[in-house]
Amino acid sequence: MSRSRRRGHGRRWLIGLIVVLVLIAGGATIASIALRPVNTARERVTELAIKRNKITSATQFFRVSRQHTYYSVIGENKQHQEIGVIVKDKSKKITTVQMKNGLSAAEVRNLVKSKYQPKRITSLGLAIYEQVPVWEVTFTDRQGNLNLITFQFSDGKAVRTIQHL
Repeated sequence: MSRSRRRGHGRRWLIGLIVVLVLIAGGATIASIALRPVNTARERVTELAIKRNKITSATQFFRVSRQHTYYSVIGENKQHQEIGVIVKDKSKKITTVQMKNGLSAAEVRNLVKSKYQPKRITSLGLAIYEQVPVWEVTFTDRQGNLNLITFQFSDGKAVRTIQHL
């Protein structure tokens, strides 16, 4: 009787372990499938920027979606200057900015944190707004409201503010 109980107890542990492993594998598969479009866009935009000799390597990637989806990469060119490359969704048209002529992602984050005291910055990325390079930032405030601020890349001036959504 005792041996039978131990065997049943061992089977439960084994079944439980198998269930946990299947759940982990399933979660990893779902995450991989969900991230595939973003990874494909990252590869496409990076390859496009390198192919057009805008950068030699990419160090940062951003994706923002408002009225249009924009993908951007930041990397170095052959002269070791930091360059930002912005591409609208599936377009092959590139907008290039020299990062030294504007705000970095870290500077924009700090600007948002100091001016708006967000609970959490949910997205940040380079985009084009009214034909001007901008940083698009979305964040939740301390009351849980969604906010969208568009900062001009060159000087950090807020060119569009949508608060408390």
